[in-house]
Amino acid sequence: MSPHRPSAAVSVRTVALRAGFLALSASSHLLAQTTLREHLDATRLRAGRDSFVVMMQGKPAGWQRLTGSRDGSGWRVTDAITIGAMVTQESVVRIDAGQHEISLRQSGQMQSKPMQISLDFANGRVRGTALTPTHPAGPLTFDTAVADGTIDDNAVMPLMSAVRWRDSLSITFPVLASGSGIVDPWSLRVLGADSTTVPAGHFDTWKVEMRASRSRILFHVTRAAPYRVVRMINGPAFEMQLVP
Repeated sequence: MSPHRPSAAVSVRTVALRAGFLALSASSHLLAQTTLREHLDATRLRAGRDSFVVMMQGKPAGWQRLTGSRDGSGWRVTDAITIGAMVTQESVVRIDAGQHEISLRQSGQMQSKPMQISLDFANGRVRGTALTPTHPAGPLTFDTAVADGTIDDNAVMPLMSAVRWRDSLSITFPVLASGSGIVDPWSLRVLGADSTTVPAGHFDTWKVEMRASRSRILFHVTRAAPYRVVRMINGPAFEMQLVP
């Protein structure tokens, strides 16, 4: 699955990636909000695997692997990531045939402290528990009403390959922070056509900006099928690159 293809995006957060997305919380001055699923083409989802090298300060520091497979009429996406001694994490996101998120199961460690998150989406609510280093007193339990089409931060990167990318696309959509149960708007905006070279090769891409109140992350998404995320840049010191 392409990164982001269920296969695949998928963070995110985790696009995937807690190291890059942990601070994401968007501000409401962004464009009118829809949902990400309104901008998806389900025919672009496919089974497969994408692997990335995680670069910090220009040097390899870890890896991420996104694997997508059929789950009945929907999809199951597994996102595994290791960044040195900072974080080791595996997330399993299940998505139904209508691209609604069904559940998240996540476990791992961040700076040697345990993380475990369990979320279930049903009937306009998300229910779950989250044990994270940011809440040392113990796991949070939440039962939150959410708008139809809300997804958690770990589901964003896996779904990016299914977005109907085009010039000037700009969308804002609700994302639930899996560690807290708080919903904030995130945004994606196509900056234009570009190209990039990563270990997996040279690609013609869309350059896409993801914005939140404290973060700006750039993605390169291939302009040809299967519309893979091949590069993610989060500031001058952190990026991920697709490997063969």
